[in-house]
Amino acid sequence: MSAEFTQTWFPWAMQIGAGALSGIAVGFALRKLAALVLLVVGLGILLLYGLTQIDVAVVNWQALDAQLRTNAEAVWRWIEGMLDNLTAVGVGFAGGVLVGWRLR
Repeated sequence: MSAEFTQTWFPWAMQIGAGALSGIAVGFALRKLAALVLLVVGLGILLLYGLTQIDVAVVNWQALDAQLRTNAEAVWRWIEGMLDNLTAVGVGFAGGVLVGWRLR
């Protein structure tokens, strides 16, 4: 291998590899955290629904739906902004997160 090839591609490959390894760890942790968050949110919604059935609480479901849609749109705009600014580390990290998410 020529020195020019090594100097050009080796740092780039190291950045992708480091991003991928850290992405795998983060993806695995996010999957576990997401399961816990979904459990808590689901139990909260069940609790609210139960309280509405026994007339202890009144929930404006349309307002809740509108707020959730607004929040989802804001998160999507944030994700699009992040994707517009990907670097070599970011590409490896994004791929690593997807791989880490699939790990059991």
